[in-house]
Amino acid sequence: MALRTIDLIALGSPTSDPYDPSATAWALARAYATRGDDVRVIRPEGPSQAPQPEGVASVEITVPLRRPGAAVDQAAFASEAGRHVRPTADVIVRDPSGLGAIRARGRSGGHPPLVAFVRLIELHAFDRERGRLTPRRWTDRLDTWRDRRDVRRFEKAALTEADVLFVDAPGLAPAIATEYAVPAERVRTALPPVPDLPPPASRDAARAMLDIPRDVPVAVSPVPENGKDTGGVDRARETFRRIRPLFPGARLIIVGASPPTEPGLVAIPRRDAEAFGLGFAAANVALFAKNRGTFDPMVIGAMRAGCAVAAVPSLHLPVDPGDALKYAPTDDPGDLASILAELFADPALAREIAAHGVEHSALYHPDRIVRAIDEATSKLAP
Repeated sequence: MALRTIDLIALGSPTSDPYDPSATAWALARAYATRGDDVRVIRPEGPSQAPQPEGVASVEITVPLRRPGAAVDQAAFASEAGRHVRPTADVIVRDPSGLGAIRARGRSGGHPPLVAFVRLIELHAFDRERGRLTPRRWTDRLDTWRDRRDVRRFEKAALTEADVLFVDAPGLAPAIATEYAVPAERVRTALPPVPDLPPPASRDAARAMLDIPRDVPVAVSPVPENGKDTGGVDRARETFRRIRPLFPGARLIIVGASPPTEPGLVAIPRRDAEAFGLGFAAANVALFAKNRGTFDPMVIGAMRAGCAVAAVPSLHLPVDPGDALKYAPTDDPGDLASILAELFADPALAREIAAHGVEHSALYHPDRIVRAIDEATSKLAP
């Protein structure tokens, strides 16, 4: 395919945390650059947590904040980003779709095509967040009404401006149609792009780095948000406590947080790709003890690392993983402990699940999502 010019609008700087909301946008940018496209990321001004991907340029946008986090400021960023889109761009990508239209200069008649990834319905997220609060005064209710009106207006502008909307959850397409009357033919499905984690040389090398014996069973539990996922960490620890009498030498690795010290527990508090890659490389089983409410990219990271994945039944992937994931009957730590004990006691079963996981994880490679964008935009060519 000939070299193409891609302008990608992201809501954050380069990140090393695979759970960062901006990680998917930078994964797409890296995939475009790897195949030789001229790709540039337009993003808000701010410090970077990680080096910029090789071959990717960026433009930082400064937008005065009137109300930090408010819909009007997000829409102002979108408008300013549109002014920086190159007239020579072949495709414009927004990840996520965000709030507000970009109105790129020189864009007319659907050229260049604008592709947006819808990770959630912002209006529904607003309703959930404000629903937890009890307004004390009538002015609070008025402010909530105004804020909700702005979110709906700006989200509608973003969604209706795009030529193609990609969703990664089954319920998003009908929700978009119901809430904003977007025609069904403009909505397509694409799995979230999950970049590869940098692994150590081998499992033995990973265990040596963590001072874990080579011949003991090891589970790993990644933490989506440090300091905000104590429930998931506590449930993973309780699951491990229940099986440890049966496997005295076993270890549980917690990646991304610093839980209290206890027998058999190993903590990797860092939240970067290398830390998650190290934890998965050292483990036999990846334990997902809580549903984070949205797609968990580290389920795919664990599969690629060759871990057998065990999870609570409330955790769902966009595509049925089949034999690539072992679900517990309920979310109770006792049921999850039974699954973990089964996988520790039957290494052949763990290897079989891990092999299916490696195969399933290929669906989430960023280059596959880039090809899906190619296919969708090629049908829009004049």
